[in-house]
Amino acid sequence: MELKMPSLEQAYWGLRAMKTVAMADGMFDASERHMLESIQRIFGTTHDPEQLAPITPAELARVFPDPQLRRQLVQGLVIMTLIDGKAGPTETAYVEQFAQALEVDAPEVKNLQHVLKGEILQLRLDLVRRFWLRQKVAEVWNKEGIRGLLKFVRGMMGRYADKELAARYQGLEHCQPGSLGRSLWEYWHVNGFALPGQKGGAPEQIVFHDCAHVLSGYGTAPEEEVQVACFSAGFQRREPWMFVFFVLLQFHVGIRMTPITQARTGMFDPLKAMIAVRRGAAMNVDLNDGWDYWPVMAEQVGELRRRYNILPVEAFLPAKQETIAAGT
Repeated sequence: MELKMPSLEQAYWGLRAMKTVAMADGMFDASERHMLESIQRIFGTTHDPEQLAPITPAELARVFPDPQLRRQLVQGLVIMTLIDGKAGPTETAYVEQFAQALEVDAPEVKNLQHVLKGEILQLRLDLVRRFWLRQKVAEVWNKEGIRGLLKFVRGMMGRYADKELAARYQGLEHCQPGSLGRSLWEYWHVNGFALPGQKGGAPEQIVFHDCAHVLSGYGTAPEEEVQVACFSAGFQRREPWMFVFFVLLQFHVGIRMTPITQARTGMFDPLKAMIAVRRGAAMNVDLNDGWDYWPVMAEQVGELRRRYNILPVEAFLPAKQETIAAGT
């Protein structure tokens, strides 16, 4: 995704908007404060969240002209609305007002109404319509027709088996230690996952997600699934913010968005999520759009990280923090 860092002054205006949304229901709880503190660690500022003054949508629009930063801010406001684990009517209304004033038409803003009203079926249907899986289905259909589509669906249900395909992936065990192929095989083996081609194994079209786990270094615990989804949002070129919104609902708000994964609450750590997004955004390749992992299976993971510009977490934490005077 395209990702821009705001100036210190722009960060100040954005923080005021987030505080305004957080206070819309008359409360400013620990999760909302942590959200603002986490953002400031990324931005490099140290404003006291308690001292951030409210700001109106019209006032923010006048001082916040950059279209990309506007869109990023609205996405942040959506997260702020749900960071306490629920969608409130007043907070949701404020997000809609800010989005309208900033001229940002984000699907997630509209989805907040579904969350607020408990319209889970409509929410799921809208996300499925925009999810990357829909694009995978289209690619399978265009390449292999109905036979390929049936194979893909059976694979998603864990009912497809192909001995030749499974043997190819089993052969990755013999790649050199530290290579992508060997690391991918170990990832499946250690986590007890079936290989592609084995019953219960994921379709090949999903293997890029497992590669993202290996290349990013994020594991499979719920909080790490949040981070790898945010990492994927970073390198994704199509509907990137939907990854973040999806895991926010699935692993933080507790809305079960997929039948194969249990819903959890409280797993979205704002600081870790933002760092994961920035790590993915710094990459020079989209693992989910035309990337072929087979030619690089023998390459060392460390070398691929250098080649794809996958930077360590520490690269995205500022060395020092600064404060600008309120009203500048």
